[in-house]
Amino acid sequence: MAGQAKDWADEEPPADRGRRRFLQATLLAGAAAIVGTTVASAKSLIPPPFTFSGTVENTFRYGLPESPTNWVAQKNLVNQVARVSDFKLWDGASLLWREAFDEAGKAVTGTGFPAMIICVDASLLQVPKEFESYVIRTDVGGIPAAFVGLYARCVHFCCKPGWHTSPVPATLHDYVAEPRTFLATDPVTGVPKPEDPIWCQCHNSQYDPVTVVHSIHPPPANVAYIGARFVHGPASRALPCIPLKRTGTTIEGLYEPTAGGHPDWYSAYCR
Repeated sequence: MAGQAKDWADEEPPADRGRRRFLQATLLAGAAAIVGTTVASAKSLIPPPFTFSGTVENTFRYGLPESPTNWVAQKNLVNQVARVSDFKLWDGASLLWREAFDEAGKAVTGTGFPAMIICVDASLLQVPKEFESYVIRTDVGGIPAAFVGLYARCVHFCCKPGWHTSPVPATLHDYVAEPRTFLATDPVTGVPKPEDPIWCQCHNSQYDPVTVVHSIHPPPANVAYIGARFVHGPASRALPCIPLKRTGTTIEGLYEPTAGGHPDWYSAYCR
């Protein structure tokens, strides 16, 4: 890995940090316990203060891809609720989780956690025992697959990491740990078909979504969590996972601690 690994807490923030940081408005999403929970007289979302009344979903909704050739755009899935049936093996998408909707059913601007969901080869996935029930395992096209949910804010500087938006150049293959996504094979022929890891193009941090590990946010947070192992700096710890559950074909995230959620994993940085 080129250079010494640094953390967002140790560096001077870029001039556009306000654009990159996760809006505090999304904290509203943590106020409701389950899909459809009514939220009334909530605290301010964004300046200037206003009162919100409506619902918060535990579902994930597809964002607008950067490229019109992206599979989400090609399938006309933008703003739609994510379902396991949407994905093929190694598909991944950027989404909003726990978006708020007003009483007329209109999405409230600035709400929702930035998220990624990636459909990986289940045979490659390594995950701590206590997190095993929070990945979704199912067959995709007759192939055993696993769906991994992730909080889409890089632990280095809160930028937005991406999944296969463009190939990771060979000059950035100086890994601290070889990404196990490189072990992927063609499910039909068995021929090696390496897959790039998650890549944050702001500063080139990379994360391995099939190697889920224990990690800890640095002081002053000191929050232990589970996430996708970092394999290339300047990031120095894992990208936090979002616990998932399946309701029919719909993918949902767990937020409330009583349901297995971990809001502290996301609020420990990018505040």
